[in-house]
Amino acid sequence: MNKRNRSIFFAVAAIVVLACACPGMSNLPGGGDQPPATFAPISTIPPVEVEVTEEVPVPPVGNVLLSDDFSSDSGEWVLYSEDANIAEVRDGVYVLRSTGDTWAWGGGDTDFADAVIEMDLTMTEGPDNDNVGIGVICRLSENADDSINGYLLAISADGYYYIGSIVSNSIDALVDWQYSDAINLGEITNRVSATCVGDEITLAVNGQEIASTTAVAGGPTTGGVGFAVTSYESQNGQPNATAEFDNLVVTGP
Repeated sequence: MNKRNRSIFFAVAAIVVLACACPGMSNLPGGGDQPPATFAPISTIPPVEVEVTEEVPVPPVGNVLLSDDFSSDSGEWVLYSEDANIAEVRDGVYVLRSTGDTWAWGGGDTDFADAVIEMDLTMTEGPDNDNVGIGVICRLSENADDSINGYLLAISADGYYYIGSIVSNSIDALVDWQYSDAINLGEITNRVSATCVGDEITLAVNGQEIASTTAVAGGPTTGGVGFAVTSYESQNGQPNATAEFDNLVVTGP
């Protein structure tokens, strides 16, 4: 996988309040119809008393700070459609599409300091070799000049992972692209967990921790949740990449 090692830049458009359509770009690397109802046949056998055990709901693990199944637009997320790049909630998922040598991104309005972000990531469009980066951003924040800060924890649809620090629009690799068998390939969903607690920045995929590093000195200590996608084959004529994000749960430590 030919991942670029050079520093890359986010270009962030102003975000309009109240979750209106807002562009956000960077240069960083439902269910269907229910079955018809049926009636059970009448039986002549006398009924037998059966003890029914009441199902006890399983409480969520940890202190849930935010959750979203994207069944509707909650008003939390950046939404936009510009130059064929999109960020939208549709068909029960959050959809991001990038059409150039850039990371398309979307973010939320709620800020967290220490948080564990878990969600499902699925590539639905990409180059023939699946060289698509899909990521979660923690501690996403904007500066006065509209540049952004945060940490990008990403995987690729061809089996690689990455952690980078974003400071004033530039990104530096804290864990450069490496391969892991824990990552499902192609258009198969991956459950990703991004931990940003204190100085700990950790990435886990499908229940397996695959990378951990330390936050940079002077880096962001609080911020929102973001999502990102890009194709690494733009220069080879395959610039389009689309990913779906779903079943988000943000918990405290």
